[in-house]
Amino acid sequence: MRLPASFAAAIVATVLVAACASRAGPATGEASETAATTPSRPAAPSEMPTPSGSAPGPSPRLRATPTVVPDATTAPTATAGSPGVLVGSVVTTLADDGLRVRSKPGISQDSLKLEPLLPPATPLLVLQGPVRAAGYEWYEVEPMTSRELPGGWVAAAGRDGTPWIEVDEFDCPSLPTDMRSLAALPRGVGLGCFARQPITVRARLISCNCDVDGSWYSPSWFFLGSGSPELLVEPGQRDVPSDTRGWFPLSLDPDGDHPDVLPVGGLVEVTGMFDHPAAAGCTETQMDGQPVPSTGCRLRFAVTRLTAAAP
Repeated sequence: MRLPASFAAAIVATVLVAACASRAGPATGEASETAATTPSRPAAPSEMPTPSGSAPGPSPRLRATPTVVPDATTAPTATAGSPGVLVGSVVTTLADDGLRVRSKPGISQDSLKLEPLLPPATPLLVLQGPVRAAGYEWYEVEPMTSRELPGGWVAAAGRDGTPWIEVDEFDCPSLPTDMRSLAALPRGVGLGCFARQPITVRARLISCNCDVDGSWYSPSWFFLGSGSPELLVEPGQRDVPSDTRGWFPLSLDPDGDHPDVLPVGGLVEVTGMFDHPAAAGCTETQMDGQPVPSTGCRLRFAVTRLTAAAP
């Protein structure tokens, strides 16, 4: 089965702030760490292994659509002509020395440099764009082969027109059937391959017993990084993962099917989806900041049904 690259994504004016999952890097370079020379086409990376426990079967394929790179301007503006031509598509990085990801389109001081650089031939899901800023054409992207790489804004080409990304295809894994395979999905894969598809797994529901400070989403049930969340872990696990990057917070739809008192500590069966309809109006608020539109809620696994499961 072949899955088209465009998955009916709504183009939302947003800024994806990736500081929760990525570190700001030193202030060196601009959009890419490469010189403005035509990069050689690196060999394609090996296929992403199907996470353990995934159901067998043919893998769908995301196919990209052609890109159009208009003339750049110095002010951040939405591109006229064919806006969003790449939204919902897959691109791969070309820059030999790695491609820089930023928290905002542009190279101003408030556009943080995120680490690490994206290696050559990294497949990316395009969330929105293009936006012109500082002489570059920017797209918001999410990696599709790693949970360790940052998502954010990348420049499509150098100021001389040398391309830093190009359209590509991506072989999706099988639909997750257990908590391990669900938690292993890179963020771009959940949205790009399984948007609005019901996914059901068994898990254990635990409390982090913590008080996390950070930014937050609205609707607030899409957990981002503030509060004391419940976590979904593998059924055999009882302790909170020591590394917060391994957390899988419960984002529970208040209008979904679930008990009033959650069975914290027990086994549960959950059904949910990526790109929940409520994510269309998502905003993110930084500490002491104002809410801004965000695509982040679309990347979250939203639980629409939760029931206690037998041991």
